[in-house]
Amino acid sequence: MKIKFVLLLMFLLMAEAHAVSVSFLWGNNFRDDLGYNRKKMTMTIEHFGLWEYGNVFFYYDITEPFSTNNGDSSQFFGGIAPTASLSKITGKSFAYGFIKDISIRAELENGSGYGNNNFRNYFYGLQYDLAVPGFDFFMINTVIRDNPLSRGIGFQIGSFWQMTWEYGAWRRFKFTGFLAASPWDGDQDPELTYTSKRGRYLTTQPQFLWDVGNGWFGKANRIETGFEFAYFINRYQLKDKDEKALQAMVKFTY
Repeated sequence: MKIKFVLLLMFLLMAEAHAVSVSFLWGNNFRDDLGYNRKKMTMTIEHFGLWEYGNVFFYYDITEPFSTNNGDSSQFFGGIAPTASLSKITGKSFAYGFIKDISIRAELENGSGYGNNNFRNYFYGLQYDLAVPGFDFFMINTVIRDNPLSRGIGFQIGSFWQMTWEYGAWRRFKFTGFLAASPWDGDQDPELTYTSKRGRYLTTQPQFLWDVGNGWFGKANRIETGFEFAYFINRYQLKDKDEKALQAMVKFTY
């Protein structure tokens, strides 16, 4: 936790421009054997900042943030992910075809999978900023995944995207989200293969949002509402713990 706190302060203080958002999500189709009930609320805090050589993204999920019931899990999950553009560091262009830039990416994440069992993962690798028609941004990253509880290292591929449509003050919509997947978790068990379910995972949470704040007071990206679809294969890297849930969502950004 000390390392995470130091990294958080260092990169957030270096940010030249930033945006902070708080989202509330409600869903009722979650598994009831992963430390929470089938119905749950999640509060998500996000911070995106730009610094001289790249950007930094900080996120934090809190399950049942307002509950006083001791039976609720009160789980948390979060991380910090700074990137450094190779083009900005070297002064030379790293654009190749539809690749606009390549960045060095690192990430530290931790949380509690059941509300009491903490975990921590480290990621190191590259991020590719792609020019995809119609998208505000589209990024893919390929990183090494280092779980201290595994005997080796794993591999993860991830993606982040956002697309915006605007047809007037009350018709501004956004499609955004992320995906992360890995064929194995780094456990060098000789019986573990690329097709084995143990250690393999996929998580994606696409969102469709309506920018109601743009219609109410003419300021875009301030108040948005819509839904998020949460889809997991092997949630928390647990075999056969797949999960999918549609969640109502409201997001405040300042």
